Amino acid sequence: MNQHTFQYSENQDIDFKRILKLIINHWLLIILSIIIALIVAYIYVRYSQPVYKAAGTIIVKDEASNSLGDDAVQLQGLDLFKNKKNLSTEIEIIKSKLMVERAVKNMPMSLRISYFAKGRFKTTDLYTSTPFIIEIDTLYSQAYNKTFDVEFVTEDKFKFIYEIGDGEKSGSIYQINELFNNDFGRFRLRLNPRGQAVIDHEDGYAFTIYHPASLVAEYRGKVDVTRADEETSILVISCDDQVAMRARDFVNTLIDQYTERSKDEKTKVANNTISFINEQLQQISDSLNLSEGNIEAFKREKGMTNLSADFALQRFTEFDKRRIEIELTLKSLDSLNSHIRRGGDISNISTSNIGAQDAAISANLNALNQLEIQRRNLLLNNTELAPQVRAINRQIIVIRDELLSNAQNFREALLTNLRIINTTLNRFEQKLAQIPTTERQFLGIERNRSLNENIFLLLWQQKMRTSIAKAATIADNVVLDYAGTPGTPIKPKTGMAYIIAVFASLSLCLSYIFIKDFLDDTITDRSQLEKMTLVPVLGTINHARNTYGSNLVVTDKPKSAIAEAFRSIRTNLQYLAIDADYKIVTVTSTISGEGKTFFSLNMAAILAISGKRILLMGLDLRKPKIHQDMGISNEQGMSTVLIGKAKAAQVIIKSKLENLDILPAGPIPPNPSELIMSDTMKNLLEELRPQYDYIIVDTPPIGLVTDALIAMKYADINIFIVRQKYSKKVFLDTVNKLQTDKSIRNLAIVLNDLRINKSYGYYNGYGNKYGYGYGYYEEESRSNGVIKKLSTLFSRSKAAKTK
Repeated sequence: MNQHTFQYSENQDIDFKRILKLIINHWLLIILSIIIALIVAYIYVRYSQPVYKAAGTIIVKDEASNSLGDDAVQLQGLDLFKNKKNLSTEIEIIKSKLMVERAVKNMPMSLRISYFAKGRFKTTDLYTSTPFIIEIDTLYSQAYNKTFDVEFVTEDKFKFIYEIGDGEKSGSIYQINELFNNDFGRFRLRLNPRGQAVIDHEDGYAFTIYHPASLVAEYRGKVDVTRADEETSILVISCDDQVAMRARDFVNTLIDQYTERSKDEKTKVANNTISFINEQLQQISDSLNLSEGNIEAFKREKGMTNLSADFALQRFTEFDKRRIEIELTLKSLDSLNSHIRRGGDISNISTSNIGAQDAAISANLNALNQLEIQRRNLLLNNTELAPQVRAINRQIIVIRDELLSNAQNFREALLTNLRIINTTLNRFEQKLAQIPTTERQFLGIERNRSLNENIFLLLWQQKMRTSIAKAATIADNVVLDYAGTPGTPIKPKTGMAYIIAVFASLSLCLSYIFIKDFLDDTITDRSQLEKMTLVPVLGTINHARNTYGSNLVVTDKPKSAIAEAFRSIRTNLQYLAIDADYKIVTVTSTISGEGKTFFSLNMAAILAISGKRILLMGLDLRKPKIHQDMGISNEQGMSTVLIGKAKAAQVIIKSKLENLDILPAGPIPPNPSELIMSDTMKNLLEELRPQYDYIIVDTPPIGLVTDALIAMKYADINIFIVRQKYSKKVFLDTVNKLQTDKSIRNLAIVLNDLRINKSYGYYNGYGNKYGYGYGYYEEESRSNGVIKKLSTLFSRSKAAKTK
């Protein structure tokens, strides 16, 4: 298995235990983030403006209905008020600029001015509870969308304040009910008898004057119209507002205005019909008066009281009446034909006498009337180029063509009937010609009067029916429920705000933890280490605090967890290189600061305590450090032995600990690698091997120089030190390569500075005493940054408080 295999294993396996450990190790951060999020949610809920939703429902009927008996039924048959509703169109009408503008203008409390009670953190919209009302006599354009402050000085005086630029304000004191002028217009302030707010509100009041166009645009955005159900014609009209009563009033006003508009549409048709009938009545009335005057004059002149041929005259009159009706219908057909060809709106002409006589024309008129109403409604919010309008226009053209064709057929039928009637009238005239001259003259005059009277009565009846229908006109829409005053705001939703705050804080916090861990390129724990290499892990060493006093922890704190960890490693060490009676153990790492010298010192000490003869050899000739930790001289050591200036026996120093000898590194030579590669080094190890049970060799970092690799070839056991949250993952590539190449014997890893009960963030601890830093020849104090120092100080302070 190569290094790529180890990386694959780490990336593919999901370690749920490690994920849980990550979360537990950051429990304090998670709790703090939740607390902060809840505080933010509380502030948001406490000081944000609530928004209320008021809603009312209406039923949009497909056709108008009346309960006026037979006359109403007849009028409905004339299609004067029939109008099928398209719910989608009605929704757009309710939300249109025209309807919202009508609602804004007819609100019980004007929306043009909004009144506010100022607060330290929050401004409250007062609506009808305002203690005063501003009356506008004259208003200049610069006053729109500007906020003015009002402070009551006494019971009958107030101060009018406004901003004059750059945050500077100006104001004057006026009497209540006094008409006053300023740069924005002419105003009067009077007290509101319905106001519930107190006059002496210490933070004062304010009001804003809105432009009507901006109000309409604002409330168009607030209004929503939806279908209650796909199977019904019930519409739900709702409005969102920061004041519950204002939301209710606006919805109810909009419902009333929409209902009134529906009645206006229906009344318009009746008005046009009545206007046409009045014109005809005026003409017939004049003719009737003239005929009656002629009869009276003829009777006085001739002295006539009784005449014969009444039956002939009656029949002649009936046919003549029918002739006049047909001629009136033909006149209406000509008017309709001309109007349609000009592209006019049929609602502006009377078609009742035509529709009542021909079913096809009646259906065409009804369809055309419906399409033209839909077209007018669409044009409220669209232009002529809109797809919906263009589609309606195409339908209107088709219906008009069909109507013209049906009207022509009906005209031809009427003309046929008129020819038959004229033929019949000619026969009656021949019969009447046989009557004596005086009687015939009288019958002609009477016939003319009778015809005018019949036409007058017919038109008068039609007018009465239309007037009755107009007076009884009701809207096609029925108000199912007016909007009530909402008691609970739709936002902010307190519960949801806290839930979102908790989830958001958890998401952000966990994201931070996992991203931080994902981007972390250091070794974090033993399980991760074991997944990334086949080299056996000899053991782990816990984090050592500065309070231990020195790096020789196993003697200074023999009962500590670290001392116990070294005992465990000592036990495991016995199972490596079992065949060797005398064992040479090299200790190395990739870079300085990972703890190899610390490990060498304490491993040597713990073996010596067990009764083994131990030699601690300092082979880090470039940066010797063992002599500092053991408090011995470094004037002579390995370097002097390797160059032949001294014997090993002369430079080996007995330590204070029984069974432990120390061979320091000695003065720094110019050629450390050559000295270690020399035969002298090999002979020295062979010379010292029988004298000790273990020779612990502290070598330089393997990732910086090659000295350690040379020494490791002479060793029976090679220990590689890895430090938690310090050693990079890529450092294990070197270990894996050494293991697969089998260039050295008995390679094992020790995980150093393991923090068990705390998060992976750390401070250097004992590392400051023995570490190298990333630059081999640099002082390690460079790695001890300000943040780590502050962290160390905080930890000490916390420990002191605990004690």
